[in-house]
Amino acid sequence: MKLKLSIALLSLAATAFSSSILSAQSTQAAGTWRVVKSPNGGNQAGGNELLATVALSTADTWAVGAKPNASPSLLTQPLAEHWDGTRWSIVPTPHISAPTAQLNSMAALNSNEIWAAGYSENPSCFCGQTLVERWNGISWTRVTSPNPGVADYLNGISAVSATDVWAVGYEWPSQSTTIPLLMHYDGKGWSTLGQPQFPLGQLTSVFALAQNDVWAVGFFGPLAATQGIALHWNGKSWRQVAFPTESGGGIVLRSVSGANTKDLWAVGDYAYYDFNGNLTRSARSYHWNGSNWKAVTVALGGYSYLYNVMARATDDVWAVGAGDLGNFKYAYVTFHWDGSQWSNVPNPNEGILRAVSASSSSDVWAVGLGFVTRGTHTI
Repeated sequence: MKLKLSIALLSLAATAFSSSILSAQSTQAAGTWRVVKSPNGGNQAGGNELLATVALSTADTWAVGAKPNASPSLLTQPLAEHWDGTRWSIVPTPHISAPTAQLNSMAALNSNEIWAAGYSENPSCFCGQTLVERWNGISWTRVTSPNPGVADYLNGISAVSATDVWAVGYEWPSQSTTIPLLMHYDGKGWSTLGQPQFPLGQLTSVFALAQNDVWAVGFFGPLAATQGIALHWNGKSWRQVAFPTESGGGIVLRSVSGANTKDLWAVGDYAYYDFNGNLTRSARSYHWNGSNWKAVTVALGGYSYLYNVMARATDDVWAVGAGDLGNFKYAYVTFHWDGSQWSNVPNPNEGILRAVSASSSSDVWAVGLGFVTRGTHTI
């Protein structure tokens, strides 16, 4: 039986300086990926998971997620880990009195101003509550955040400045439907903002370029008939921006990132029912050129998806996900955009990758969860 174990993967410049650090990773992705072991929290190795990462420099990278206490199937407490250039270590986070709690996303302005967002379960109703935490250079603290619905969850966070931070997710206004949730921090506190009421919808990711240039993506609608949501903030209001559709199924957007206001990427998948009535997915990527969103082919077949994207430059974009690479090989993948096409950069394929970040073209991390067999780490 395979259980979960947190892992991290790193690529570095050609002058590698330890056996756990990788070789060159240029915009042409000429290097290689290697596994860099990370510690596990909770009372057992199985059940740890890293869900987001931010890389500030080769000696300052963060990852957050969740760790278990009672059961490997329950992520019961937030987990934060830091890379100092030599090793990963666990950094304490506030204890959350809840059956489950996890951090899904990160945003960093500098080493002393880092945000993380996710959710915890309210023990009285077993319904989600927003969870926001902040690193001030010394410690993580929980920041009070609103909960407008019957249940509320945060999927993404992004920051322009210490007084301009955005978080997105979804809320249950009733027991029968979900709608997107948008929250803003102005330096004094968090507040919710009105947005179009997309039924059965949620926002999965937010990316803030400037005070008047913020994007949020997600999806709405019934399963396998979903439509992608792309929302843009111009400094005064949010508006919906047209997004490509496909017949016979639905679009699920999972992540958005960009190099500049005319060069953004969104990734996810096309969900549909096959001839046998089974729900399947096909990876998708989309590019914003300043005027419209257009689909861009990514070479993944079979059941596939892209989970996260990070754009460092026009010719240096990374995405992580999973899919069929041919020859009956299903893999958890790291794809790179060099300015003209997506290319698969092989990795050890020893874990499920959830997020990717880079401080430069030669310092790239992908994080997620590794595999444990019979209690032994197989990486």
